[in-house]
Amino acid sequence: MSAFTVREYREEDAAAVLQINAANVPEVGGMDAAKLATFAAGAAWLPVVEVQEEVVAFAVFLTEGAEYESPNYRWFGDRHERFFYVDRIAVADGQRGAGIGKALYEGAISRAKEGQRPVFCAEVNTIPANEPSLRFHERFGFAEVARKRPYDPESEVAMLERPVSA
Repeated sequence: MSAFTVREYREEDAAAVLQINAANVPEVGGMDAAKLATFAAGAAWLPVVEVQEEVVAFAVFLTEGAEYESPNYRWFGDRHERFFYVDRIAVADGQRGAGIGKALYEGAISRAKEGQRPVFCAEVNTIPANEPSLRFHERFGFAEVARKRPYDPESEVAMLERPVSA
């Protein structure tokens, strides 16, 4: 595993981001160029991670008031006046376990604190189960607050929250 750099997304990253996202479905939802452009325009933070100048990971973080129709995001919006939300983190094969997720979450928590957003929100698939993500979130101090089936009866997500001050 190589050292990595976290930086802001740029338009020229689009092809790599879309490829990494596609390789991580169903752990993350599908994404096309139009959806990525919407995220680029409205995300609170859209970092990419590079190893030797190659994009190997990215994340999408939103705050309240984003123009985003995800039922999971909307559920948190109904619960919280101000919040920081991770829509997705996707990491290329061969780069997992290098601390990328931890670095992105530490950056997100710092931004949430700066923006005085008291809660960091996420959801993780439980059907089909995304066990690595569930373990990661547990280690990072997230607690399950609900389970939802927002898309169909064959899928389920755990709604997770973590106080930003923690």
